[in-house]
Amino acid sequence: MSRRFLSRLTCPVFCILVAVSPRAPGDDPPRPADPTKGPDVPGGFGSRLASGDRRLLAERGGNERSQEAVARGLRWLAEHQAPNGGWSLSDFHQHFRPGLKGDRYLTDPRATGRGMRGQTGDTAGAAFGLLPFLAAGITHKTPEKKPGSEYQQTVKRGLDYLMKKQGRDGDFGGDMYSHGLATIAMCEAYGLSSDPKLKLSAQKAINYIVAAQHPDGGGWRYRPREAGDTSVTGWQLMALKSGQLAGLNVPSVTLKRAEKFLDSVESSDKGGYGYVSTSESPTMSAVGLLCRQYLGTPRRNPGLRNGCNKLKRYPPGSVGTLYYDYYATQVMYHMGGDYWDWWNNGNEKRKGMRDILVNSQDRDGSWDPSRDGHGRVGGRVMITSLSLLTLEIYYRYHPLYERPAPPKEKE
Repeated sequence: MSRRFLSRLTCPVFCILVAVSPRAPGDDPPRPADPTKGPDVPGGFGSRLASGDRRLLAERGGNERSQEAVARGLRWLAEHQAPNGGWSLSDFHQHFRPGLKGDRYLTDPRATGRGMRGQTGDTAGAAFGLLPFLAAGITHKTPEKKPGSEYQQTVKRGLDYLMKKQGRDGDFGGDMYSHGLATIAMCEAYGLSSDPKLKLSAQKAINYIVAAQHPDGGGWRYRPREAGDTSVTGWQLMALKSGQLAGLNVPSVTLKRAEKFLDSVESSDKGGYGYVSTSESPTMSAVGLLCRQYLGTPRRNPGLRNGCNKLKRYPPGSVGTLYYDYYATQVMYHMGGDYWDWWNNGNEKRKGMRDILVNSQDRDGSWDPSRDGHGRVGGRVMITSLSLLTLEIYYRYHPLYERPAPPKEKE
């Protein structure tokens, strides 16, 4: 992606979150673990293996309508994969392939919402295309007759595309924003499939992020070793945690330096984060909060709760960009309880995140980027991807904090 693209996508828009405090008794912070050991690993990928489990879906706030929306969205992405295996943010409309099994590509007469020029077949487009399939537990090794197996080749072609783009130094091309997205995809694919062919690529990508960290400030920006900003840093931290969950080598000193960067952009009241300073915004605060959660902040941490209460000033859809909604959804999902119910389900005065997305999906399965603050930059592919990932939250990750068992019904 170009610097111009990133500056528009990552510019500060709004606010939230966290500081590390002593652990409260019985309030263990999230811990890294092996994602293949089932759905109960905090933050892990195991729940994706049960993405079709209606009980799990209902327990975490999803429903049949949300799953139907996901199915339509995955179909749309698969139908607009480019011949080279990637996804174009600007020219996806030229890669319409109905039926998926043929090799005939048409111009989609219904497709509007093209992203900025210069993004054709880029790293970020491929990552945005792949991530929703991986979020549903679909990989290049999904067995036939299993849910999602019709997309096995879609995922394989996308992974092959990224590996062909990767340089010897581990860089997938573009800039750090694009590289972080692609690294998340590669780490998740390896963590879900244990395919040794992906391990080398994923570890090289992690190593590139480690080497690209700003040596003094601890953050990341568009180019390696530049002084960081919260938006790009957020994607790098998520990539590092994905690598850690997949069993790859992630130096603890790198994560410690990232905490230093977060400290430098945290508001004085410990309830918000700024883009490159302490001037907080909702979007950057949501990013900072999620980073703190993955770096081990306990659920009872006063700064974390203060930040989540600030987030509640900006309910789903109020900021006007899915970039905020995507991060805030994860923050509230991991917090659970009333925070999650308020965000996901809404109330008598407004709809929750789930129903907003289900109701705004276009008939072809995609989401219109014209209504989004960053839509004209990333286009329909990016907005569809972020919408799907938000609707897949119910099984994309196991909650970082253990949730109390529901009360037993009286006999």
